[in-house]
Amino acid sequence: MAQTMITPHEKLAQSLEAYQALQRQGGIAIRSRDLSRLHRERLMKNGFLQEVIKGWYIPARPDVSSGESTAWYASFWDFCGAYLNKRFGDNWCLSPEQSSCLYSQFHACTA
Repeated sequence: MAQTMITPHEKLAQSLEAYQALQRQGGIAIRSRDLSRLHRERLMKNGFLQEVIKGWYIPARPDVSSGESTAWYASFWDFCGAYLNKRFGDNWCLSPEQSSCLYSQFHACTA
């Protein structure tokens, strides 16, 4: 019986499915341990993940040119919250000025 080879597109689809499962769990900031090395490298190679700091990644778009910062700005606060929670638990806070700014923007948007 002939064995069929998995195509590169099917391999990428498998990695995207693993990535999608993380996103459904609220994963904006993705730690390297959250994805297998194979999936992580495949997603980075194809432009779906962008490394922020060693071992931490954010979603990216493969059709965006290198150096584009939109993905970073779009995920900045979610990334910061996830990173700081994992690193420090509840032992961190924003400056009063930044907290007030975020709080006032949130209420302006929800009013």
